[in-house]
Amino acid sequence: MENIKNYYIITVLIIKVGEAMYNYIYTQEDFSILNSYKNISISLGKYLGDNVEIVIYSFENEDCPIVFMVNEYMHNKSIGDAISDKDRSILNEILDKNNNKFFKNNFIETVTGECHKINYTVIENSNGIPIAMMVISWKFDISLVNTLKVFIPDNISSDVKESKNSKSEDIIIEALKKVIGTVDKDEVGPSVYNKTIIKKLYAQGIFEFKESVQLVANYLNISHHTVYLHLRSIKRSKKNNK
Repeated sequence: MENIKNYYIITVLIIKVGEAMYNYIYTQEDFSILNSYKNISISLGKYLGDNVEIVIYSFENEDCPIVFMVNEYMHNKSIGDAISDKDRSILNEILDKNNNKFFKNNFIETVTGECHKINYTVIENSNGIPIAMMVISWKFDISLVNTLKVFIPDNISSDVKESKNSKSEDIIIEALKKVIGTVDKDEVGPSVYNKTIIKKLYAQGIFEFKESVQLVANYLNISHHTVYLHLRSIKRSKKNNK
């Protein structure tokens, strides 16, 4: 009978997401699970930095309100806000009885043109009843350097600094090779060849590395003055277009 009861509750949750989920009364175990996911969210936020937003929706009532957030400034959300129509649609898709997955990954572009990779994970209790959903939104439309800063400690020894410099050189050269390959495929004219490469590297944040200008100059067989000249032109053009 207990299994039949649990099956019935799960079925109600699946069919009536956002309508009658509040028919299920949360247990102490459910609240404990939610609290544990709050701790996980805080830990992930500290690890991944300011480029990630984490939201936990509770299914305790029909609004599926936000009960916890990390870096809420990214999408202007607040604790207590009801689940968005888009997130509700994803939730319904995950809970569909023909879908055996408890998660979904998605890519979106915001109205401001920013790109995000989003993971939706349904949280279940020990009886397999969905009680919440955790949404992790990673903003990857940021510079490479800002992403790397999250994983580089502030206080590092000289040995680690040397290793970091070596790694940054590898990153610059690797990015340079990929950009050159792209530009070569596009058959860019010789008069704008180097500037096109530098512009693409600038867009990726490569020139935030201290040694980038000289490395790029050496690789392209041009002077560092020429690199700076192109960078000034790119920045000026970007400023005028704002």
